Amino acid sequence: MNGAKSIGHRRQSLTGLGAFALGAAAITIAAPIVTTLLGALAPPGLDWTFLSGVGLRYLSGTIFLCLLVAGGAGALGAGAAMAVSLTEFPGRRVMKVALALPFAIPAYVAAYAYGDFLGPFGPIAEIIGTDKLPEIRSLPGTAFILTLMTYPYVYLALCASLAGRSSAFMEAARALGASPAHAAWRVLLTMGRPALAGGLALALMETAADYGVADFFGVATLSVGIFRTWQGLGDLGGATQLAVGLFFVALILVLIEEAGRRGENVDSVKAHRRAQRLKLSPLAAALAILFCLVPVVLGFVLPAGVLIAKFDPGLTAGAARGLNSALANTALVAGIGGALTITLAVFLGYTARRTASPVGKLALRVATLGYAIPGAVIAIGVLALTAGLSRASGLPLAGGLGVLLYAYMARFVTAGYNAVAGSLQQISPQMDDAARMLGAGPASVLQNIHWPQLRGAVAAGAAIIMIDIAKELPATLLLRPFNFETLATRIYRLASDERLADAAPAALMLIGFGLIPTVVLSFIATNTTVRKSINPSADG
Repeated sequence: MNGAKSIGHRRQSLTGLGAFALGAAAITIAAPIVTTLLGALAPPGLDWTFLSGVGLRYLSGTIFLCLLVAGGAGALGAGAAMAVSLTEFPGRRVMKVALALPFAIPAYVAAYAYGDFLGPFGPIAEIIGTDKLPEIRSLPGTAFILTLMTYPYVYLALCASLAGRSSAFMEAARALGASPAHAAWRVLLTMGRPALAGGLALALMETAADYGVADFFGVATLSVGIFRTWQGLGDLGGATQLAVGLFFVALILVLIEEAGRRGENVDSVKAHRRAQRLKLSPLAAALAILFCLVPVVLGFVLPAGVLIAKFDPGLTAGAARGLNSALANTALVAGIGGALTITLAVFLGYTARRTASPVGKLALRVATLGYAIPGAVIAIGVLALTAGLSRASGLPLAGGLGVLLYAYMARFVTAGYNAVAGSLQQISPQMDDAARMLGAGPASVLQNIHWPQLRGAVAAGAAIIMIDIAKELPATLLLRPFNFETLATRIYRLASDERLADAAPAALMLIGFGLIPTVVLSFIATNTTVRKSINPSADG
């Protein structure tokens, strides 16, 4: 008994070296954020004239954009999730996967496609005339694009919640006289409110962090203001103060997401019944198909179709060299950044498995905060940090590939950590104890017990990180070495110059990178199975 307690105690304790490594990781990842906060308060302090003028305009633009996207993404995501989870109509199985496809298209790529499609030389102008074209380059147009690109956050989160809910709740509501629509609205959607809030918070994080769409459509947001202030005016202090404002917007959204997660509850096992979806009438089925089809067409088919139509396989020699160079650079930073970041994520995952102390949990929370922080904030923090270290040491630390990789690690380590930590939770510590009692060393336990169960999560986490790095635009634009171009920056440069045909090959490559994991993610989220009752009679 005492031996068992001792083993369990060691499992929940970090060695001095482990605690030091965790602290170093947390400090390293949090350093850009802390530098941004401190830099805004450094002498001469906050410039209230700047913040109350230009800064307020950027902040109000971000808030209005988030409010518009919240309404659109919430309605689309919740409506689509309820349709495919609670009702039966022709094509439902295809729709439940297709509704996540806009995830595969970076928002700025969709903006460039719509800018061409609804532009004065696009196909719509030829049909209705240029004087009747809708103004896509505006705040509502930006909200329209970001709604189409972010509603899958709400859709997937709510699908997973509804798939895990017992149909017994619907049966009880129907027995009390509620109509199917009323029962779904008042019972299941209310129970899924935490998932709805969490998905919406993630959608708004992406909205607040966006730079490419807002910049291309000329909307003043905090992300755009950071770039204009730093790259246009060379004012790192002003950019830092705007980055602090964007940081606090992201922090509020993080708190909303965490509050939503705390509200999740688990149904009683004995209450579960096999889910029975409502069969719709022909008219209702047609409306459900139309409702699900519209965001798929507008969010994936149309942007991808525009890019395919613009694609010219006969690239010039110069364009082919530029594309190959951008592809090679993207593979380089995604490969190295993904390997470094997933290694750090595995270390943090094992640390979370071994520690139960409040200090250790706080350090882990700090180390995994970066994914919620916009890339522009991370980049400004890295710029300020490296500039300060350069002045203090006299060494040229303010640029280079290493600085860019550092920003990627700080930004995306959470994606790998979530995958690894979730898989480690499925490995019982008692398996480790049993192996050690049989004489197996740590290396043997890792090789024969952990790795076979962990390698899938590590591969998935690494793939997610590499795709995120390939699509990352703000941090790459701010921190990349001179004359270093990735697929994302190549798309941005060419499309900003109204050269969408030249940008199409790189854009289609980015879409292809994100398509497979998007389909897999949607399949997992929409096919969550309800655990059967231990009591066979409870299945009805």
